[in-house]
Amino acid sequence: MRRFWITLLPLIVLWSFIAVSAVAGQSIDQSFPTAVRSNEIVGSIKARDIGDARLTTYYFAFNGDQGDIFVNVVTKNFDGDIDIFIADGLRPLTKIVIFADASSNETGRIVYLRKSEKLLLRIQGRTPNDDPAAFRVKFAGSFVAIKDAVDDDVAAPKVTESGSGSVRVNSVGTIIEMPAKPVPPVTKTNTTAIATVEKPAKEKTAKAIKPERSADGESKSVSGKKSAVPDKPKSSKAQVEKTKSAETTAAGDPMAAFRLVVVFKDGKKIERQMTDVIRFTVDNGTLTVIFKDGYIGRYPMAGVLRVGIE
Repeated sequence: MRRFWITLLPLIVLWSFIAVSAVAGQSIDQSFPTAVRSNEIVGSIKARDIGDARLTTYYFAFNGDQGDIFVNVVTKNFDGDIDIFIADGLRPLTKIVIFADASSNETGRIVYLRKSEKLLLRIQGRTPNDDPAAFRVKFAGSFVAIKDAVDDDVAAPKVTESGSGSVRVNSVGTIIEMPAKPVPPVTKTNTTAIATVEKPAKEKTAKAIKPERSADGESKSVSGKKSAVPDKPKSSKAQVEKTKSAETTAAGDPMAAFRLVVVFKDGKKIERQMTDVIRFTVDNGTLTVIFKDGYIGRYPMAGVLRVGIE
């Protein structure tokens, strides 16, 4: 029994190595395909967003000797094509079209090679629903795995998370709601300590304001003297400037001393400064007065008793 386990242990380790190597990285770049280092490829295709009709494409590279290469394909929930090309010139050798079904699909192909070639396997498709698609490809016959030591794992670019204020969208442009960042708690200050420090200052100010008593017993306080003197009204600079501007306009404009007076027969009267009037005219029996504020007055001369400048 012990000999049996000693014989079986290397086989278990070898099978584990093959299984791990079967699930290798999957390249989406035709120029840098994933090297097939075992006779089995296992992979999956994630479902895309609703409205995204793009296909997912993976590329694998392997070798083949002269003779027949047996290809066995098992898929589940996969819609797409599996193609094999000669890497030099991308000459197609075979094509397998697969449609998704309720159960797993299994099919195969036989490819004959006249000489040793480097081949390219392309798996292109998508899942018809929200569940991921799975595929497994096995090779036999004149299949030759790539055994060079070149590292074929191409590092994908990493996109760092955007800062606050940016909007994240999926492949079809739908906005992805981001969780709100927690607000840090506000630290409370010790107000009691500040109050105890300020109390002595208040007591000192209260003692300093105490009134002084004279020899006659009368109390004298500085604040009382100040309150007895009436405060003089302080004129603001704006009022002084307004009065100065009014005086300069009155002295500079000679029309400021005249007024336009319009007396109507019904007893109404219009009196406006000539500085507020642009023009007044009489045309076709109508008195027209144009003021600087934009108002235009039109009055029939039949109702006007007198028009003059005083």
